[in-house]
Amino acid sequence: MIDNGAARPARLLTNGTIHSPAEPYADAMLVEDGLIAWVGSAETAETFDASALEVQDLDRTLVAPAFVGWADVVGDGPSGADAATDTAKGRGLDVAAVQVLDAAAALGCGAVRLNVELSATRLSEPSAADALEAVFSAAASHAVRSYPVVTLTGLGLLDAEDALAALDRFFSMLEPVDLLLDRPAAVQLPLGEIVDQLLEVRLLATQAKRQLLLRVADGEPAPTHSQAPTPAELVAALVDSTAEMRAQRRSTPGGLPTVLVGFDSADRQDWEALLNTGVHVLIRGHGHLATALSVGVPVSAVGAPGENPWAVVTRHVHHEQDPVSVRAGFNAQTRGAYRSLPEASGTAATSAQLDTGSRATYGVWEVDSLAVQTPDSRTAAWSTDVRARTPLLPYLDGETLPVLRATVIDGDQVHPPTS
Repeated sequence: MIDNGAARPARLLTNGTIHSPAEPYADAMLVEDGLIAWVGSAETAETFDASALEVQDLDRTLVAPAFVGWADVVGDGPSGADAATDTAKGRGLDVAAVQVLDAAAALGCGAVRLNVELSATRLSEPSAADALEAVFSAAASHAVRSYPVVTLTGLGLLDAEDALAALDRFFSMLEPVDLLLDRPAAVQLPLGEIVDQLLEVRLLATQAKRQLLLRVADGEPAPTHSQAPTPAELVAALVDSTAEMRAQRRSTPGGLPTVLVGFDSADRQDWEALLNTGVHVLIRGHGHLATALSVGVPVSAVGAPGENPWAVVTRHVHHEQDPVSVRAGFNAQTRGAYRSLPEASGTAATSAQLDTGSRATYGVWEVDSLAVQTPDSRTAAWSTDVRARTPLLPYLDGETLPVLRATVIDGDQVHPPTS
């Protein structure tokens, strides 16, 4: 968004439902200078001086914290690991970055992990640095808050010593990205390529103060000299590497948790073992979210490209073996997702809650009905005992989904565009 320097009056939202844990029955909210200045009842709002406010009638819609998504940037060149480097010069990576961020805003996302893929065999080519500059320069001026991720593929094609040396050089190569977005770039590696060197890789990431994302499911065949580990084997490798790192007093820095992207297991023991590693999990697809949450593993979720985030919630709510409440599914894409982002990026945990003092980043949704919906539909209710102080969310029947009316980031409407 372009700031024209003009002072904007505070905006009062009324006649809707505000999803706020601090004020679970709020139906009005005041936004000022990009922050939430007040949340409460419409009756109290009537005492405000309306002449000094921009009043917005919500028309009984739901205002909820914006989601955190995932966006992959691919130019118009060839697909695969070399797409970014082949398309960096004049082939639209900057345009592609803006397009995926616009699409994220159109899904109700206020923040995304913005990912671009590079090949380890081509890092020395100027086009690799050009690709990073094109993507993240465009992202820096976009309203959707981007958290840079660079996926490095092809390490499995190198011998062990050369792979670690390439990774070390790659970490240094990301320093300009840190400056572009004023937050550290995370590194994602296909786990099947580095599982035999997991300890060494984690130690390098720790030394470089980089968040490490391990992509469990990549959709590509594993290198011929390695096989994708089973969930139990993966957890065992993480437990062993974590124990060795702690023994060396070189644990992952606070605020930079290792994230397993696409991990899932139907075995509760795998989740229980994972709990002691401090690793976060990003579930993609039809995962066992309820088991992870019951064990206490820090977990978040994300949908497929272009998927309505409420469809992701619905998938977990109606999971055949492992259903969760709507609140748990919603939190996995909001609070849980924010907590897995690099702390050094400056993201406050309150970005995922509509409380006084939080950033005014939210979606406005048209919903059929609101409820406190549990995994057992017999206990779902459209009204609850006020003593429970449980804020309402859409009732998800597995067929209809909420419809986005607006995405607001730091107090400014970014979707649909206002001009």
